[in-house]
Amino acid sequence: MTHSQQSIIVDKNRQRGFWALVIVIFFIPVSAVLVVLGLQPGRPDVSWSLVLFGIIGLLAFGGSALAILHTLRSPWHLALTPAHLALYTPTYDLMVPWDNIVGIAVHEVNRREGCVLVFDDVPGVVAQARFHHRSSQADAVNDAATMQARMDANFETVGYHLAIPGRILEAGPSELAKLLAEGRTGQLWQKEVEA
Repeated sequence: MTHSQQSIIVDKNRQRGFWALVIVIFFIPVSAVLVVLGLQPGRPDVSWSLVLFGIIGLLAFGGSALAILHTLRSPWHLALTPAHLALYTPTYDLMVPWDNIVGIAVHEVNRREGCVLVFDDVPGVVAQARFHHRSSQADAVNDAATMQARMDANFETVGYHLAIPGRILEAGPSELAKLLAEGRTGQLWQKEVEA
């Protein structure tokens, strides 16, 4: 988290991404060794199960490494100012005035804890969104109509409009919810002045 006089930035969780990348990269040569052992250079027999297992490992770990690198390069972060919060994602940027946020909580998001938000004026929030990159993923939010429909469906099924998954930002769900609650009340900037 970085602080300036009028804004607080909560960056993406680079440390978690870095260690995940290290683990995945470790298993790429292990998978290559399985392929070599399965081929048994200098011997007439080939262990196709080892070769297949090694190839699957190379594809899986190589794909995972690419996905982690993509996440590390993505623009995920959250900026808090006395007037609003701004969420920056790979497909959209969303600026929400504090007076439009009527609920902040920790809730289950994709089977893990995350910080969730409830808005007073969902169409007003959606109108503030700037879409800058279309994602080919089936569940991606690429336009205002999809964002509106997703927020409405979320509210009906799980009781909140927007979720920030727990592992994306460097602040955990409880810490993030507390930070946002203090931002909404202005207490966050009172602390900055007193410090």
